[in-house]
Amino acid sequence: MIWRYLLCAAAAYLLGSISTGVLVSHRLFHDDVRKYGSGGTGATNMLRTYRLKAALITFAGDALKAALAVGLGRFLAGFDGGCLAAVFAVIGHMWPLYFGFRGGKGIACTVGAVAVLSPILLIPLVVLWAVPVALSRCISLGSILAAIGLTPAVALWCHGQGLAPAFPVGCAAVITLLILWAHRENMVRLAQGKENKI
Repeated sequence: MIWRYLLCAAAAYLLGSISTGVLVSHRLFHDDVRKYGSGGTGATNMLRTYRLKAALITFAGDALKAALAVGLGRFLAGFDGGCLAAVFAVIGHMWPLYFGFRGGKGIACTVGAVAVLSPILLIPLVVLWAVPVALSRCISLGSILAAIGLTPAVALWCHGQGLAPAFPVGCAAVITLLILWAHRENMVRLAQGKENKI
């Protein structure tokens, strides 16, 4: 069984390493989004650099690769395999093998992963993201709060489903910590009142 989990992790990391933002910026703009703004490859930096269409394509691509990784993980090793794949898809997105280990911050990947693991969890997470963004116009604030909400949301969902919570909640906690780490500079700017707004 161990080999199945190892395969889940490896495949998810390789899928997560496909940086949609880099590919879109190269293909559509003959450019590299990492040269601009935050230097990230995610939808927010694509929005600020190339506007809405590029950001939507990037978000969809990043969510899809994580969804595929989690689907493969579930096929290979059940629900826990999907949870493990979610973690490694996010790791691959943040530190992509193919693009110099410079990636995004993991939000779209997390959305894609959750959509496959339990779509109903997207409801509270979207609310936690959308309300702060609407009020503050800071995308990072919504992303941080949604990331913080992920772990308790998974814990409550496991309780409601009668599932053993240790592994899913542990994986959710790792993803939360990864996203918070990726947003550490944003948190400093938010505390200083200097964060970029949309």
